Amino acid sequence: MSGCVNKNRKYSDYYLLNKNYNYNFKTWNSKEESKFLVLAVHGFNDYANSFLIPAQFLSNFQIKTISFDLRGFGSNQDAKSWFPLEVHIFDIKKIILNLKKKNPEKKIFLLGESMGGAILLSLVSQEKYLPIEGVILVAPAIWNFSELNPIKSFILNSFSKLFPKFNISGKGLVKVKASDNIEMLRQLSKDKYFIHEPNLESIYGITELMDLAFKSTKVYLKKPSYDTLIVLPLLDEIIPRKPIKNLLSEYEIRRNIEKKVDLAVYDKNYHMILRDLDGNRVTREIKEWIFDRKRIKDLYSFKMSLERLESSQYIHQLD
Repeated sequence: MSGCVNKNRKYSDYYLLNKNYNYNFKTWNSKEESKFLVLAVHGFNDYANSFLIPAQFLSNFQIKTISFDLRGFGSNQDAKSWFPLEVHIFDIKKIILNLKKKNPEKKIFLLGESMGGAILLSLVSQEKYLPIEGVILVAPAIWNFSELNPIKSFILNSFSKLFPKFNISGKGLVKVKASDNIEMLRQLSKDKYFIHEPNLESIYGITELMDLAFKSTKVYLKKPSYDTLIVLPLLDEIIPRKPIKNLLSEYEIRRNIEKKVDLAVYDKNYHMILRDLDGNRVTREIKEWIFDRKRIKDLYSFKMSLERLESSQYIHQLD
């Protein structure tokens, strides 16, 4: 795990912080006694409440959802501070073990959206014996940015060291569509816990995190330790599709699809797919996968999904 270490601090320091860290949890209980528990990990600049819509839907089907604000995000006192990948991995592993200890009878699934998916891929590539039933990766931020953009990465790294706390506003920059749910986006634009102007330190941090996660994904998907579901929206304007498409097309990974790995491709959905106007349709299919992987084989999203991904047109400006 040395590749993830922030050289400015010792890992032991983070361990001491973890022992006393006050995680801000959000829980959506199921309407009936739950058999399943989903631990959901949010994306960059977002926070636990990003799972409000899918979690409320899942609560109708004996599925309890728990999320929390990752360090540096949401309502945490350290919001807008950047923490390296290894800290998030340590936090999530600790929470999983605590949840299993308190809920030994429940089947636990991990769900990560965007950056959360990238963090989970790094976690499961390192930890092969977690007490979980499966991993769900929703529009995961898998992107070897530095390898594909070495000059941009160098410039970003340099500026992040010179001006780490300089905030970047998205106004006036490239316009992207994160979802077709305009009302949800309006509410998010007024949400005080969503980071609207990330600083240079965190922007470089997320590119480094994605670089590391890309390497972990390549290793994990060749020999996955857990049942794994990958949910990909084809209208994603936030994360380029080419990196993950190229990974999934590799023979050693491709052969695992429909064995240990399931791929669901959605032609008309955006990056915030679980919050799209028809997000509950996607969540319903995730629910079916949680109940029984065999249930999903006849759903269109799963049929010839890799072939549809490979033949799809790119829409991201960096693809």
